[in-house]
Amino acid sequence: MSNATILFNVSKNELFKLPDNYKTLHRKLKVNHRVESNKSEITPEILKSANVFVLAGPQEKFTETEFQHLKDYIKDGGRLLLLLGEGGEVQFNTNVNFLLEDYGMTINNDVVVRPQYYKYFHPKEALISGGVSCDSMNNLLLETSKSILTSFDFMDDKYKVEFVYPFGATMNIISPANVLLTTGPVVYPFNRPLAGYFQNENNGKLVAIGSGHMFQDKYITNEVNTALWDSLLTMILQDEFKFKPSDFNDLEINDYAVIPDTIYLAEQPKICLMDSLDYDIPTDFKKLFDMSLYSINNDLLRDVIGTYEKLDVQYEPLKIIKPQFEIPLPSLQLAVFQPIFSDLAAPPLELFDLDEAFSSEKVQITQLTNKCLSPAHEGGQRTVDEKELGYFIQECGRILKVCQDDQKMSPKEILNAISVKIAHYKKLDKD
Repeated sequence: MSNATILFNVSKNELFKLPDNYKTLHRKLKVNHRVESNKSEITPEILKSANVFVLAGPQEKFTETEFQHLKDYIKDGGRLLLLLGEGGEVQFNTNVNFLLEDYGMTINNDVVVRPQYYKYFHPKEALISGGVSCDSMNNLLLETSKSILTSFDFMDDKYKVEFVYPFGATMNIISPANVLLTTGPVVYPFNRPLAGYFQNENNGKLVAIGSGHMFQDKYITNEVNTALWDSLLTMILQDEFKFKPSDFNDLEINDYAVIPDTIYLAEQPKICLMDSLDYDIPTDFKKLFDMSLYSINNDLLRDVIGTYEKLDVQYEPLKIIKPQFEIPLPSLQLAVFQPIFSDLAAPPLELFDLDEAFSSEKVQITQLTNKCLSPAHEGGQRTVDEKELGYFIQECGRILKVCQDDQKMSPKEILNAISVKIAHYKKLDKD
């Protein structure tokens, strides 16, 4: 149903208001529907002008006349959406359960929490997975929210749909109402209803949700909350909407008040330990305690010392071990300014031969020649030392890059390589 009139009531000091914390929802509704607010008392004339009447967190009590108008509105085919929050009626100081009880629903005075931290910091910002109890509704959310779902592929489709349920309460739902949302197996209390749906023969509908915070500006864009609102609104507005018989096959609801299994406990009786039935209690209650079992004395000290002699172990009195106290660390002081890191040290240039690293080939050969000839002139040698000559040729080959440092070549091979290069150079010159 497009262009429907959605009327938000503000006459009961509602917590959730369109201009305050429902701005995103207001912009979304204005696209296809007409959104209005009611500031006056609830009357049949006002209810007839609305296709959907919304009670978004009322914080004042309703009168019996107003409840009767709302019941007649639903009976005649009207649609009512009720939102509340944590603490239920007590926290909101209202009496909406008086209306919901006629349709098999009540909102409890409790709060839903998530025991383990996941995504959201506050425990009351509960991220619920597997909480959509209606199969057709779950499949619709799964289809429309594939782009934002982050669950693993091996998970069941029921647990892939996640929605945020912040600061909300649980509900009690019985026939003729149906359960739409539950807390699932992770959020406490486990498997408890969160939203209920009622529909009569005239297509009058009532949807009650235990948390109106999930559609606030802060949470409506998180997870599948937007798609969840769209599906709920479509469910309310469509006249031909009906649940399938198979939609609630896997519904699992736990009892709100957990009681012990009395039958199981009765089969395991614990008898009382006593000597006889005619046992008389002494006047002095201290005689009831056998102090010999737990007394601390030195009666066995002589036997213990005698055991040392039997085992041929020297007996020494125990020495006092001086305790070593661990000195605690000083109190942590957070850094106010960014830490100052020291610069890298200068390179150790004194370990490098700069002349060899930056000199040209001619200069290096000249230095090598002077290095090899100076000892010969000083000693007055006229004969050539073959080892010095080989060293000279190898160093010249290294400087001229005829051979690499890791390549071992004899002086003859170096001279041969240089001669071949000179010959090739002369051929090019003739050509």
